[in-house]
Amino acid sequence: MITLGGIVKYLFFTIFLFFISIFILNWLSPVDTSPLTKVSKVIYSDSKEWLFVETSPEQKWRFATDSKRVDPNFIKILLAYEDKRFYKHWGLDPLAMSRAILQLIKNQKVISGGSTITMQLARLLHPRKRTVLSKIIEIFRAFQLEWIYSKEEILSAYLTLTPYGGNIEGLVAASMRYFGKLPYSLSAEEIALLVALPQSPERNRPDKHPTNSKKARNKVLSMAKEKILISEYEYKQAINKKTPSTLKRYPRYTPHLSHKILSKDKNSTKRIKTTINKDLQKQLELWAKSKENTLAKETTIAVLVVRNSDSAIQAYLGSHNMFSKNVAGYVDMIKAIRSPGSTLKPFIYALGFEKHIIHPHTLILDQETRFGDYMPHNFSNQYNGEVTLEYALQNSLNIPAVKILQKLGADEFISTINNYVGLVKVPKDRASLPVALGGLGISMWQLTQLYVALANGGSTRELHYLISDKKKTKSKKLFTEKATKMTSSILRNTPAPKGFINSDKQIAYKTGTSYGYRDAWTIAYNSQYTVATWVGKPNNTIQLKLTGKDTAAPLAFEVFSLLNTLLPKKSWLTPSNYLGNSVPDGLKYFDKEIQIKQAKLDFVYPRENTRFRSAGCGKAVVEVKVENGKPPYYWYIDGEAREISEDYTNIPFEHGAHTINVIDSNGETITRDIWVDKPEC
Repeated sequence: MITLGGIVKYLFFTIFLFFISIFILNWLSPVDTSPLTKVSKVIYSDSKEWLFVETSPEQKWRFATDSKRVDPNFIKILLAYEDKRFYKHWGLDPLAMSRAILQLIKNQKVISGGSTITMQLARLLHPRKRTVLSKIIEIFRAFQLEWIYSKEEILSAYLTLTPYGGNIEGLVAASMRYFGKLPYSLSAEEIALLVALPQSPERNRPDKHPTNSKKARNKVLSMAKEKILISEYEYKQAINKKTPSTLKRYPRYTPHLSHKILSKDKNSTKRIKTTINKDLQKQLELWAKSKENTLAKETTIAVLVVRNSDSAIQAYLGSHNMFSKNVAGYVDMIKAIRSPGSTLKPFIYALGFEKHIIHPHTLILDQETRFGDYMPHNFSNQYNGEVTLEYALQNSLNIPAVKILQKLGADEFISTINNYVGLVKVPKDRASLPVALGGLGISMWQLTQLYVALANGGSTRELHYLISDKKKTKSKKLFTEKATKMTSSILRNTPAPKGFINSDKQIAYKTGTSYGYRDAWTIAYNSQYTVATWVGKPNNTIQLKLTGKDTAAPLAFEVFSLLNTLLPKKSWLTPSNYLGNSVPDGLKYFDKEIQIKQAKLDFVYPRENTRFRSAGCGKAVVEVKVENGKPPYYWYIDGEAREISEDYTNIPFEHGAHTINVIDSNGETITRDIWVDKPEC
């Protein structure tokens, strides 16, 4: 006779055997959850938006999905449609399974599967042919999953692997592909379609089978209305909506940078957060492609935008079209080593200012000059004679830059750059004067790093594009604040490119053109951003009249126009002019020729052929002063010697013409003719 105690013992024994069998099964054949780690990589912008995505290692669009970050209405409708007792069962729903078996017997065909979400997840993790044995194995796998994982983890895993047609897997991938948005907030018709699709993902794909898709979706909508999961109004609004006819594109911005990041981080599943501003990057890529028809054959554009305050990369364009074979678009021209043309000249001047060997208003001779075996020429093959260093830098004159570099020492200049950038491969013993005109290799990345230092008063952090790298970068000093402010003041006063206005002199910039017109550069900056632009051919072939001034400079100013529109500019302050007017006596002239010329005895006043008039009826008193002579002086007024030995005196003159002669102790003689008008008495 079966007693109650016997039944209880039998029940406990059965439960014990069940758990032991699950434990043994889990030990002998654990659930393989590796597909959950084989997901698509996502690179995020600085605003945590998707910037770039790539397929999983299995070439699937599959993204890790957290059920807590999904529209709650989707979860409610999904569970009502697929597994309404999900939170109550342990992997197998006896009621749903019994109903499915009875329907099969009665109708001689499958009406409903009876599989729980946990069983479906088991099938997705371990795919098998649809047989009775497979169903039994799925049940045991479901028990395993329920034993190990929480309901939320199971639901998240299911939402990660659910098929949605083609190589689209998981809710996030489907929502982005069909609706172009993450599943945080979905409309009723969107929820219904995403719930219905996994039932028959290929047959119900909206882009290929719109009729089937709409029918499957409306079935879910009807169920949701009957169970009061959506209102009558929502149902009426959703039932006649069209299903999406085309697939949305996944974001694929900053391809060069993204491929670089992903190649270094192949196995990591962490969120990759960059400093890139998505809106700026998107507009910059569209803008660059619009320039394609204006570019010569095989020519491309590269652009780098940096936020000066923390050296964060805001936009990264290695080529105007990465996928163009005609321009070798796969080559990242931001990292490519090229000739910088004249873009290093500001740093030669800045080092000269720091070493106190020049001043912006120092006079220098721009004339044909030989430096040993090296004889450079100005880009225009014309020379300007005496010019200030301010004028020489603004007009990118070659001879003054080489003269300053010669005085500084090319090896010291290269050491200064190397200590800051650290990647310019020019040994000291090979440093030479052609460095001033582009005679070394440098990348846009390195060049921009140098200019960000100018924008930041002489020192700044290293450039970076990962938010996690910000704390790792240390501030480095290139020049003193005074030297960089002098240099920036000169560059801000450079006339804007033709057709553009540099309002309030906010933008400082320098152009550069390499030998053979191979590279056209412009690096521009204001108080907030630095913009580097490059135009050229990746294959380094000679071009015809491609210059930084005419080609790259207008592009840089156009990029600043985009910055004006898209990014905050409340701190775009116009720095004060830092050139000053007083030049230290020792820095007035750079060349000995000018010093000799300027050191000759001369009159300060009166000027040549000056007319004077007496204050009354008497004589006119004339002030006379000379300079640059060697005292004592010998004065002759109208041929008569006067006992005057100083460089300054007052002399009374009668009406008429007079001649003043002065001789210094070196024997130099100067003459000045004046006229005194007849007094009106």
